[in-house]
Amino acid sequence: MTDNVNTEKLNTIYEYIRVAHGGGAYEKLDESLQPRPPEMLYDFVERLNLVSGSTVLDVGCGYGNNTCDLARRFNFQVKGIDIVDDHLEFAQNAALKQGLAEQVSFIKGSLESIPFEDATFDLIWCRDVLEQVQNVRQFARECDRVLKPNGSMVIYTIFATELMEPKEAARLYKTLGVVPESMSASFVEECFKDAGLQILTTEVIGSELMQYYEERDGRATKELMRLARMILAKEKFLSQLGQTNYEVTSALYHWAIYQLIGKLSSTIYTLRKTV
Repeated sequence: MTDNVNTEKLNTIYEYIRVAHGGGAYEKLDESLQPRPPEMLYDFVERLNLVSGSTVLDVGCGYGNNTCDLARRFNFQVKGIDIVDDHLEFAQNAALKQGLAEQVSFIKGSLESIPFEDATFDLIWCRDVLEQVQNVRQFARECDRVLKPNGSMVIYTIFATELMEPKEAARLYKTLGVVPESMSASFVEECFKDAGLQILTTEVIGSELMQYYEERDGRATKELMRLARMILAKEKFLSQLGQTNYEVTSALYHWAIYQLIGKLSSTIYTLRKTV
């Protein structure tokens, strides 16, 4: 009886394997789900109905791309803060080249001790930052402090899902400087609420942005093949790249792939200061 059941199961499995590589209903999986571009994040800002000239803080501004876009799109006055010197220099030069020096400026600062006075900003923008914040609870308190009454936040961040294995997470987080607590949606949301920030909307978009990048320019496919070559010829690329560069690059490529296969998932929040 056991052999018969196992044979029947294998027959079914291999039938699915055969057709999964073929056409038929599976061709639907080749059709785009029409993922939105990253500019759709600005739609969440637009819905807040902030007036021209509103003051905005871009926390963890990186190279200033979003900082400049917020100023140009909405005519906001935008400050960017970051702890990486190279980011700040590049961002300031970018603002100058785009003619935004009167609207945009950058300053070095910690997200757990934001270098601005209380009630300074109408909006805080936070994209791809929370994952590396050492103390999210303190960061949330600081955001609440520098926001004006009824001020808002727009946050894009990535969380781990139940598909992420502990050893995978440990290896990835250590290499990329990711804080494990920050990868938990329940913990991050608790920090928001404890700081007095009301969650207005939560939109889980999963791998939507990564799907957009893949359909636009094959980013994930390119990085997957790079990773495969790095693994197959590890010693060669260790020698060429060096140990640290090899590990960081490998982790970065895993980060993109894990988004596509659901081990990592993106979420967009809008929040409002309640006090």
